[in-house]
Amino acid sequence: MTSLYEPIRSCLGRYFDIPMENIRPDSTMEDLGMDSLALVELMCVLKDDLGLRIPSGDDPLSLRTTFAEAVAAVEAAQRAPESVAGPAGPSA
Repeated sequence: MTSLYEPIRSCLGRYFDIPMENIRPDSTMEDLGMDSLALVELMCVLKDDLGLRIPSGDDPLSLRTTFAEAVAAVEAAQRAPESVAGPAGPSA
């Protein structure tokens, strides 16, 4: 898979108590037991703990987003200019 696949997978397992064997590329966020608040919390964890830029825009992640799509969105945010993806540091 991709370079952020395992770190993000580990965050899901550690912070949201999702069994690692359940986190597969085709699992949707809803399949993993996530709700909209958990998605926001996940973005905060990725930003604060891993120092990643989080995807921005019109709901880049939803409950129907697969894990592979979520990882791809986070990876794309790392390549995007800071003004598009948002800063990795604390927000003002």
